[in-house]
Formats: sequence, C-alpha cells, structure tokens
Amino acid sequence: MRLVKPKDIRNTQYFSIGAFLIILNYFRHRFLGYKTTRAFPISKTSQAVEYDLNVVRGWVNALADYTQNSDFLKGKVVLELGPGADLGIGLILLAMGARKYIAFDVNPLARNTPVEFYDRLLSVLSAKFPGVKESYLRGQLEKAHAGNPENLEYIVDSNFYIAGLKENPEIVFGQAAFEHFFDIQKSLSELSGIVKPGCVMVSLVDLKTHTAWIRPRDPLNIYRYGRKFWGAFQFAGSPNRIRSFEYKNILENNHWHNVKVEPLTVLEDSYVEQVKPTLSEPFRSLETSELRNLSIMLLATKS
Repeated sequence: MRLVKPKDIRNTQYFSIGAFLIILNYFRHRFLGYKTTRAFPISKTSQAVEYDLNVVRGWVNALADYTQNSDFLKGKVVLELGPGADLGIGLILLAMGARKYIAFDVNPLARNTPVEFYDRLLSVLSAKFPGVKESYLRGQLEKAHAGNPENLEYIVDSNFYIAGLKENPEIVFGQAAFEHFFDIQKSLSELSGIVKPGCVMVSLVDLKTHTAWIRPRDPLNIYRYGRKFWGAFQFAGSPNRIRSFEYKNILENNHWHNVKVEPLTVLEDSYVEQVKPTLSEPFRSLETSELRNLSIMLLATKS
C-alpha cells in the first residue's frame, strides 16, 4: 500500500481550476471523442508492453492470494471489462494458461493497435513462456482481427450490454475500468447474471481525480462538485464517483460473497481531514477511512 500526501492544500483555488478542467474535458471529449485510456500513447511500444505485463502481474498475484491457488487461472474463461488500447493482456493470459480471453468494451480503441506492439509483445512472451508457441498466439490474434475468434475475442458494444455475452466467464478482470461505467448498478447486475457460480472478480478501481495536471495536486477534486454541476458536464467515460463501500454493497446485493476491498494507494488521514469540509455532499459526510482510498483492488466470488 502506497501512502500519498500532496504538498499543499489550496481548496478555493483548486475548486476553480478543477471546474475549468471539467468543462474543458467535456467539450474535448464531445468533439474529439474518447481517444486513450492511458497517460502514454500505444505507439510507445516497449512502455505499452511493460504496462500490460505489470497489469497482469498485479491481477495474478491478487488472484493467487485471494483464492489461495496459484493455478486458478489455468483452463479458465476470462472476461476483461474495458481493455482499452490493445489486446496484449489477452495474449499474456493465454500464454499463462487461460482457456479463453474475452475483451468487452464500449470504445473500439484496440482496433487501431500498431502491428509493432504485437510483434514486440509476442517476442517477449516467447522468451518468457518457452512452452507456448508464438504461432498459436499470433493465430488467435489474427482470428480475432478477422472476426472469427476462437480463444481470443474482442467485443465492442456502444450500449455496453454485458447481459448479451454468450460465454459464462469464470474470472472477471478490470483495470481502472469500473469507475468509468456510467450505470454501475446496471453493469454489475448484468455481469452477475452471466458469470458462472464460483466466478472470481479481480478489479483495480481508480477512485481519484483523473485529469493529469490536477490529479497529484488535488486527488479528491472530483468530489468537490455538486450533482447538478457534475451531471451537466459528464461524458462517456468520465468518473462515476462511486466509492469503495458502494462497490462492496452492489456486489453483495447481486449475490457475490467474500467481497474484499484492498487499498492500494491511500491519502494521509491529516490531509483528508483538512480537505473533507470543502467537499460536496454526500462525500463530505463520509468517514475519513473511506475518503483516503485513492485506488483499490476489488475482489469477490459469485455465489
């Protein structure tokens, strides 16, 4: 767990700057669309490959700790919600023994991934997993791109209708995706209806402000604004401001058990106490222990 304490507190100033950035982002996304999910472009091949490897490493370690089974992934049908810029994670999971990988997204970002990225990733995977044939992974990627998927499938649905999936996943992964779901109640309800009993969820959820400049300076900035202002400038992909305890409650209400919220990045309590009085309701009324969570790993098992 990493502890964060911003250098200074400028509540009034950051309220004004944050509001300006929210409005700016609204118009930018309205006219330019949703272009990226990361702080760097997919064209930075080595960085993108390392990013995917690190994401999977975090998931698999959390999965092994949660299930007490280091081989839980093997032979499983895996669903990733909101894969973003590429299908590299799917190739990594297949190389690690998953039976099938399904990527489900609302934006077709992974349709424009440079060939150089996959060439680099497959080279790395061939060295890392010598028992896995590169020809198998490349063949699965080609079939996915051709619209004839076998064990690697990419589904884009602008309505994000999870209930329409034909497979019954045994593992659900997410990486900074859940916080972008517009109707989290609906999405998790639909997900709960298609997964197999015993399905395990492992999802990293990013709860902090997303806009690059203000994020390190005022990580709770998105919680400063009332429902009316926030709602007026929401766009597809903007943070839903759902907090840790709400994810837990929604999952339990949809018959997931052993739900765990593991903080990964947290604010220092003294910082939260100084900022909390300036937040909008209902966030101002939350416990400091809840507001200090900036990122969490959400784990659960479907009954």
